[in-house]
Amino acid sequence: MRAAVNGLLATGNDVILDEMPIEASTMPTWRRDLRASASCWVYVTAPLEVLERRERERMSGRKSGNARGHHRLGQGGDWDMVVNTDTATPGDAAAEIIRRCPFL
Repeated sequence: MRAAVNGLLATGNDVILDEMPIEASTMPTWRRDLRASASCWVYVTAPLEVLERRERERMSGRKSGNARGHHRLGQGGDWDMVVNTDTATPGDAAAEIIRRCPFL
């Protein structure tokens, strides 16, 4: 995946990467290997209760538990910003990211 993202960047594309750091090496490896001229590392989160409700709403009849299992992944990392989507709409969250990432 890193090679594909770097290929897109090398040909002039802007990239928004959605990654779930399921192990401690995920984000340091991205930071080491990403060949972007500028980047903004954003941790998107919400309280566990909100994430579990959202999971139930979209998982109708399917196995759930990812929200709880992944909730703490990436916390405490080296992020440029943290966006809490508890009450923010997707548009509000995107606007906050654009406002706080100087090159966007």
